[in-house]
Formats: sequence, C-alpha cells, structure tokens
Amino acid sequence: MAKISTYTIDSTIEGADKLLGTDSASTSALATRNYTIDSLKSYINGNQPANITDTIPLGFFLSVNREGTAYERALVRTLAGSVVNNVVLKSATVNTGCDVYLNTLGSGQVFLIIRDYNNGQFAVDYDLADFAANSATWSGTVGGVVHSGTVTAFNAPDFSNSSPEANASQYVTSGNNKYTDWCFNVTLDAGQTYTGGQVAFTEFTFLTGSQQIDTQAIGTLKVTRNIEVPDGNVVIGTASPTTDPRNLTVYGAIELPTSESKIQFGGSTNNVIMSTDGSDLTIAGTGTGKNVVSNSTRFTEDVIKDTNTTSGDGRTIMGQNTFTAINTDGTRSVLSNSGVQLQNSLGTALSEQQVSGNAPVGSLTNQGYLTSIKIDDNWFQLPALTSGVAEALPGLTETLAGPSGNIITGRFFYGTQNAAGCLFQAAASPASLSTGESISINETSITIDSGNRTDYEGYWTNKPSGQELYFVENTYTTPFPAQGGQLNDQSVNMYLVVAYDTGTYVTTFGKQGFGTLNVSTSTFNIDSETVKLNTIPQSAKSNFVYYDTATKALSHNPLSVLGSANGATYDYGGNTDVPVVSIDFDNLQITAPANGVVVLKQGYAFGGAQTADFTAADFTHYILDDITANKTVSLPVGAVGDSIRFTNMSSLDANGNYSACSYTWTINPNGSEKIMRSSTLVLDESTASFELYYSDATNGWIVNGIN
Repeated sequence: MAKISTYTIDSTIEGADKLLGTDSASTSALATRNYTIDSLKSYINGNQPANITDTIPLGFFLSVNREGTAYERALVRTLAGSVVNNVVLKSATVNTGCDVYLNTLGSGQVFLIIRDYNNGQFAVDYDLADFAANSATWSGTVGGVVHSGTVTAFNAPDFSNSSPEANASQYVTSGNNKYTDWCFNVTLDAGQTYTGGQVAFTEFTFLTGSQQIDTQAIGTLKVTRNIEVPDGNVVIGTASPTTDPRNLTVYGAIELPTSESKIQFGGSTNNVIMSTDGSDLTIAGTGTGKNVVSNSTRFTEDVIKDTNTTSGDGRTIMGQNTFTAINTDGTRSVLSNSGVQLQNSLGTALSEQQVSGNAPVGSLTNQGYLTSIKIDDNWFQLPALTSGVAEALPGLTETLAGPSGNIITGRFFYGTQNAAGCLFQAAASPASLSTGESISINETSITIDSGNRTDYEGYWTNKPSGQELYFVENTYTTPFPAQGGQLNDQSVNMYLVVAYDTGTYVTTFGKQGFGTLNVSTSTFNIDSETVKLNTIPQSAKSNFVYYDTATKALSHNPLSVLGSANGATYDYGGNTDVPVVSIDFDNLQITAPANGVVVLKQGYAFGGAQTADFTAADFTHYILDDITANKTVSLPVGAVGDSIRFTNMSSLDANGNYSACSYTWTINPNGSEKIMRSSTLVLDESTASFELYYSDATNGWIVNGIN
C-alpha cells in the first residue's frame, strides 16, 4: 500500500466512513481491522465506559454558547447570576471545600491561591474571571495579621504546562488526590506589605464583586435517582406567588432523619421551625412566629403541656372528656361536664373541694373569716381571701375598693395576708417610684406612666412565691416593722396589687380591708331553714313583709298607686326598697322595667318638622312641612293601642299664608299591615291634623279626628 500521507483528505465525515487500526485482542498475525465512525462514536458514548474517563477535572464547568445556536434551546443552561457580597470562604464555622493562601513572586507581585479540595463548590459557583472585572475586594487573616486588597487579574490555567508560573492556575497533587489551585493577582490596600511565602488564611471573605454562576433548567426536569445538595439552598419559584414554577409536589415521604433536618416557615427573624432529634417532632421558632390553626383539628391522643417529660412535676392534659391540671405533688384539678373536682395524686376526689376566694369585706368590724361553705351535699373549703372572683362558686363576686380621696402612691413592699392586715416581709427595690402615681377617689385601676413602667414591672415579676405586692400612700412615713411584723389595715391605708398587664401597662388594686363581697342566689340555707327570695306567693298576706313558716318563703302584698286630680299616693308600707310594678294612669298603662324604675311622660313626644322621607315612632307628634317633591312616611310595626299624630302644614309658607302645594305626603304601613284596610294613605288635605291609631290586623291603622 502507498504511504498514508499520500492519500486524499476526506473533507466530509460520515458515519459509515472507515478508520484503519489494530485489534489488540486478536491472536492472529493479521490483526489489522477497519472501524466505522459510528462504531467509534458508540464506544465513546457508553458501550465501553470503563475505557473512557467519565469525570471532568474540578475547575471545569458547563459553558454553553447561547448566541443563536442550537444550545439556545438546551434544557440546561449555565448563566451569569447575581453579584453577591460578603462571601466567606474560610472561617472557624464555614466550610466551602477550599483553602485560601497568600503568596508573592520574586518581582513583589502578591497573589491569592484558592485551593479547591473537590468537596466544595467554589469553581462552579463563581465566574473566576469576573473577580478581576468587578475589582472584587477581600479581607482575611494570615499569620495573625489582617490583610485586605483588590483582585486585579485572574491567572487563567494552562493545564498542559508541566512547569507553570507560580501564580498561574494549575493542578496540585497531594498523595493520590489532585486539587486545583485558582490564582489571582491582587494589590494590597494602602499601608500594607507582604513579602513572605505561601501562608494559609485562617479567615477569608470576598467583601464585594463575587459574580455567581447559575444553572437554569428549562421545561420539566426528571430525576430518576437522588438529588443531593451538599451545600447551599434549594429555591423553588420566586418571591412573586404568581410566577412559575412555584409548587413542590412530592409523591412519597419527605424524610427528616437528623437534628440538622428542619422545615422553616417564615423569614430569618420571625419563623416557625419543624425539626427532629432523630425520633420526636419539635415545633419551635424565633421572634414572634406563631402556630395558627384555623381549620378543624382532631387529636386522637391526649394533648399534654409541660416543660419536660417527667410526669410528676406538673403538667396540663386535655383529654377526651376532661381537662386536667396536675401539681408538682401529684394532686390535680379535673374539669369535666359535671364541674370542677379536686383529686389527690391517685385520682380520688378530695373530701373538701377548694375554690378561689375573695377580698376582705368592706369596713365591717372583723368577726373572723369564712373558711367553708356547704352547697347541697358538698362542702367547699375557702382559702385565705385574695383578690379576684370566686369563679368556682356561682353567684359570689367581689367589688374592689379604691381610696376614699385622691392619693399619690408611696412605698411598695411584699407581705402575706393575715387577719385584718398583712405580715410585712420586705421593702421593694426601689422602695418608691421615681414619680408617684396619682390615684383618684374610688379608682381601682390606673395606667402606669411610661417613666415608671420598668420599676413597676420589676415589682410585679420579682414578687416572691407566696407573697403579695402592696403599697401605701405617700403620706404614710412610719417605718415598716421587722420581717414578720403585723401591719393593721385599720391603722394604715394599704393597697393590694391584684394584677398588672405588661402589654397595656394597666394595674388593678384594692384597698385592704374594704370592698364588697356580693352573693347572688335565690335560696339560702340557714340552720336547715330554707329562705326563698324569688318565689312570692300569690295569696294575700296580712303583713307587708311576711315569712311563711310552712313554705319557708318571704312575701309581701302587691303595691298600689292611687291617682287623683291632685296627684298620686304610693302605698309602700314604710319599705322604700320595694319597686313599683305598674301604673295605670287614665287609659295609658306603663309597665315598670325589671329595676322597678318608672318614667312618666306628659302627652306625646315631639318629632319635629319633617321635610324629607322618615320613619315614624309610636306616641310621637310630627309636623309635615312644606316640600318641593313628593315625600314618604314609613310607619313602625303596629301593636294594638299604638298612636302617632300628624299635622300637615305643607301648603303653608313661612308666614302662614296658604298656597296649594304641588306635592304630596304618602304614609306607608310596615310590611303587609294596613291603613284603613288599605295599603297606603295619600294626604290630599294639606292642612289637616289627625291621629293614626293601630286597632288590629284587619283594620290596621285607623284615622282619628281629621280637622
């Protein structure tokens, strides 16, 4: 055969073209073989993948020409991303898979070396040449000294050169591993010098000009195996909820296997985080992020509130039919549809059921304190009286008492309630507010001034367990007794602080030894004698107030008011607290409301002169004035005996002169009701006065006395 160099070059390559080669596996002396272009292509693309490398050296990334080529329609594109600042490449806590070094040439040129260890993303995250184009600034600590400067050039690699320049990007080999050194020429900021050799940074940050690289997938991306993101975030959609893509649909489990796994709702400051320790689900968050449940939620197990997993140190349980609060000693309070029950640590009901107490009663002489009360067959133990409402005892409430005159707060102290006063424990710190709070007569709550709120909240939150917060008036300057000493509320005005709202700054207080205990009930059991207060017998009684020993009831005769030309006489039998039930005055009967207060009015109320559409009211007299268009009066719902009066003056001018009116007033009944058995009444007599009286459903409102 001729020399290979003498053959003509085929300028058009086709798949069926043949190449000449040697079959290495042949045992024949004639091992020369032909190979087609298509067979070689198949070999490289996957027929024998072990013979062709399937890895790309770190430092190379997909670069796509998008300028009008077929790649423009590629499913995956590599694009220039945003320029970001403050990119940390080296610190005690950040691992980007690279180290950063500072070095110099003999010429004095200072350069950076970023060594990629193959487990990071530096090379494929950033456009290296743009560090120089953007004049990226940097700062780092090397050899214990802080250096900073600006990138002036990216030193492109020449991987084919076995002896590249020291500041050229190149491969470095360490054992069996090959790494990539990316090199950048830099200038140091004014006043800085560096003459040492290659030294590693302990901290390094690109302050500005970090040009990121983004990979964009066009259309549907199907992944048949795992997606692994060892570093960085996965973002689906954009900040705009109307821009696609925006949804993540998962057919299968979202697995959170370790304590590093979490799902975060909200921003970086206020959020709610769902995380795990490997077994339990924890819902927590930072800032003001809250859990808001607005749909129907069903729990198939008890819901437990506590601070740890120890069952005997206090917890609250919401169960199927009960709500249980467990104390640290195991005793509990159980709320169910049958009421509130106190139980011991074994769940057995206590013989005496405790309820919340009330403040001491008024200025009455102290005769001791109520400690228990019997309702039906149950005994309830009352604790030492504290502020608040006895919620577990229906009908028992309290009214706090304020000062008898205007006062200014003085010293604050802590104490324990005892008999007609309290036992002094310790003065608050500071002893008094910087500016005393002014309290008006009878006031029991105020809003704390802004300058006092820090000290006042300290008073409240630092209240020792089992003690209460008190204050005295600024006029009381007598030294407090020693710890445990008695302060008597009959000799000093002291005020018990009931509550303080840190959101509204409103505090509630009451004068110790004063106030009112209110009992609202229909029956009292006094020494086995039942006194009924709500059942008044209908039979006549000989006395005004009568106690029936048979029925154990208190009753009184009906009251009577006798009217005459000169007035009315109220026969009250000497008891001014008995209300009037009703008054019959002529044919107008007014029934007293529940409080027994009766208001008597002379005649009809005046509804004024009307010139526009309006709705009339019962027992009211209206003037229908001059109008410039047809107008309508709407009647209220009629009841037998209701009356409304009208005077039509629509044809009279301001001086009382008559001129025929071009417009009319029309009166319409309510709904399907009638006026003179008709559905409407048109007033064609423009100077008439009359009354509409409601008789019944058949006749409706009837006209009375036209004149």
